[in-house]
Amino acid sequence: MKKTIKIVLISLTFLSLLFISFYLILRFSFQEELELYPIEVSNNTELKIGIIGDSWVAGEKLDSLLNTNLSKNGIEAKIMSSGHSGAKSKLIYKNMFEDKNKENSSKFIIESHPDYCIVIAGVNDAIGQIGGKFYTYHLSLIIKTLLRNNIKPIIVELPEFGISEYTNKLNLIKKKRYELFAMFNNDGDIDNIKAYRKNLNTSLEKQDLNNKIIFIDFDQICEDFDDCKEIYRADGVHLNIKGNTLLSEAIAKELIKEIR
Repeated sequence: MKKTIKIVLISLTFLSLLFISFYLILRFSFQEELELYPIEVSNNTELKIGIIGDSWVAGEKLDSLLNTNLSKNGIEAKIMSSGHSGAKSKLIYKNMFEDKNKENSSKFIIESHPDYCIVIAGVNDAIGQIGGKFYTYHLSLIIKTLLRNNIKPIIVELPEFGISEYTNKLNLIKKKRYELFAMFNNDGDIDNIKAYRKNLNTSLEKQDLNNKIIFIDFDQICEDFDDCKEIYRADGVHLNIKGNTLLSEAIAKELIKEIR
């Protein structure tokens, strides 16, 4: 009987370790660069703008606002968006290659060959304490994919949001798990936004990508979460109507400057 119990316990321990290992590999592994697919370039001169990203993009939050801001300045454009709620930068990259029949695929945007593609990513990377290198690596892949398809990337800087406040509201197990990940990936500091930004900026400079993109400095919208909570929803993570209006205005401003 004791021998049977011992075997069961060893088996359960082994399976638990196997599950944890699989979970960590799946969570923190870097995506291999995916092969580009052929895109037909249309002779249509219509200005096209794509938007890809996470829940900040889902539900066409920026489409009409951006369109209005551009129209006010005499610029008409076709705007297409694809946002995947909860997606980290790795998944946003993979969605660019997913079959168009899949729910969160953004392949249709790339295949439409927009002149510009706005990328909003990183909030879920930051919340999940996935690490600045993970975020930077996959965002770089997104940028390179767009550039190789002759689409100019418009990168929205990792936003300032209530990351500490949000983490403190999580259930105890999830909170402790994220605190543990933060110890390995950001010296235990939950508020990793500035570290992730620095990591990305350094990497873009090294790869000579910083001068090939349009960069939206989020500090012009919100420099410190404590000073601009009125532009966020109650969760402190997502922008409200006022916040999305400010973001769309900031993007439109840079786009108009670029186009003219």
